[in-house]
Amino acid sequence: MLSGRTLMLLLISLVLASGAVFIANKLIKPKSEGEGPQIEYTRVVVAAADIAQWNTVNEIDLIEKSWPKDAVTQDMFTDKGKVIGKIAVVKIFKDEALNAHRVVDSKGSNVFSLGLPEHMRALTLRINDVSGVGGFLESDNHVDVLASKKLAGATEQTVTETLIQDIKVLAVDQETSSEIKKPVVVRSVTLEMTPQQAETVLNAQQQGTIQLALRNPTDRNLLTKPELVTSLVPSLPLPKVVEIIGRGFNVIRGMTPSKIQCKGSVCSETQS
Repeated sequence: MLSGRTLMLLLISLVLASGAVFIANKLIKPKSEGEGPQIEYTRVVVAAADIAQWNTVNEIDLIEKSWPKDAVTQDMFTDKGKVIGKIAVVKIFKDEALNAHRVVDSKGSNVFSLGLPEHMRALTLRINDVSGVGGFLESDNHVDVLASKKLAGATEQTVTETLIQDIKVLAVDQETSSEIKKPVVVRSVTLEMTPQQAETVLNAQQQGTIQLALRNPTDRNLLTKPELVTSLVPSLPLPKVVEIIGRGFNVIRGMTPSKIQCKGSVCSETQS
């Protein structure tokens, strides 16, 4: 049998243990929903499936999901209508939130290649202060491309022709826009042209030299082939015998024909 003192100590121990359990429960028990901090959510646009790089974003590629409001950045989209039609500049994975760094407009974006029209190419040519029109070239100008080369078998004769006309300047050096109001000599110019035009220009560059001619931006008239300038660097024309008539013959010097008649050892020349 337990003594009264032992029972008293046991009772006190139980009371103290119950108190400790009660206090511990109070400390570690999670607060009720009404007492804890509330997490606010908002709707953001995420990818419904993987979107490949350079693909156009369509409506079926997008869904809206709840996103912690504190985790939403200013460049994220909350409206699907503002994303449809944009271009993915990187691969976007399913359930990934879309933002302005991952999708851009096909026009007016800072991705240079997206500004090219369909079926057009950007070709960069190395230029100097002469072929670059003395530093007056700026982006959005229009130019003609001329090529000069030496004629086969002739050391002093050179032919110059206009290869392509009314070509848009996309950039000078690496600048796609210019705010400088004075001429600047640049080292390269990027032109917008078709693949066939690019091949023609590169072939001409391998055979001779390229020169750019600046056009008036309002001039959209193209010269036809007979009107294109073809200039020869002339050497002195040599007499060319056309036909022999008895003891006389006709000759042509440059563009002027003349007739030479001989009597014995004496010859005289008269212009036709």
